[in-house]
Amino acid sequence: MIEVRDGLNSPRLQGGREEVEVNHSPFPDKYHMRNTRVLRVSKAQISEVPMEVLEAAQQELVNIVSLDGNTLREMPKDLHLLAEQLTQLNLTKNQISFVPTNISQYSKLTDLNLCGNLLCDLPMELGGLRLLRNLDISHNRFRQLPRCIYELESLESLSAHDNQIRAIDASDSGLGGMRELHTLDLGNNDIQMVPPTMGKMRNLRSLELCGNPFRQPRHQILSMGTEAVLSYLRTRIPI
Repeated sequence: MIEVRDGLNSPRLQGGREEVEVNHSPFPDKYHMRNTRVLRVSKAQISEVPMEVLEAAQQELVNIVSLDGNTLREMPKDLHLLAEQLTQLNLTKNQISFVPTNISQYSKLTDLNLCGNLLCDLPMELGGLRLLRNLDISHNRFRQLPRCIYELESLESLSAHDNQIRAIDASDSGLGGMRELHTLDLGNNDIQMVPPTMGKMRNLRSLELCGNPFRQPRHQILSMGTEAVLSYLRTRIPI
C-alpha cells in the first residue's frame, strides 16, 4: 500500500491500490504538529499563514511557531488563535514593520525572536509579557530601546545588536531596573556614550558593546570581558 497525503490530514492508505497524491503545501500536516507541538515553515517565501493551518495548530496544542526566512509583512492575522498556548515565536528574517498591540494576549510567551525585520518601535503592550525571558530585536531599525522592554520583569536575555541605537538608559526606570537581565548585546549600534551607572548592573554576565563609536571604555577593556567593563564603569561613577 502507498501513502496518500491529504492536505492538513495525515498520510492515509488507499485500500490496496497504489495511489499517490503529492502534497506541495509548505505547511506541516496536523499529525506532524500533534507529534511535535511545532508549526515550522522556514525559507518558503510565504507571505501569510492560512486560517485553517492555525486552526489545526490550535487543535493540536502547538506551542512553538517558527516562520523564519519568509516574506511576512506582519504577524499572521489569525495567529491570535494560539495566543493562550504559544511559548516560543520565531519571526526572524521577514519584512515585518510593526508588532500589533494584541501581542499582550500571548501571556505564555517565553521566547520572542524578531531579528532581521523592519521594526523601529514596539507597542507598550509588549511590556505585559510577564513570562518573556528571551527577546531578540537585532538587525532592525531601532534608534532607541523601546520603553516597553523595561517592563519585562522576567527578561533574562536581550539581543539588540545591529540597529541604530544612540543611547543607553541605565537608570532604575531603564535597563538598571531589570533585575533578571544577565545577557545584553548592544553591539554594532550608534551608541555615543556608556553611562557609568551601568556598572551597577552586577547581574549582567554577558555584555556586548563592540562596534559602537563611544571612546570609553576603550577596546582593550572591552576585550577583557563583562566583569572588567562593569568594574571600569563603577570607577567612573561620580562620588
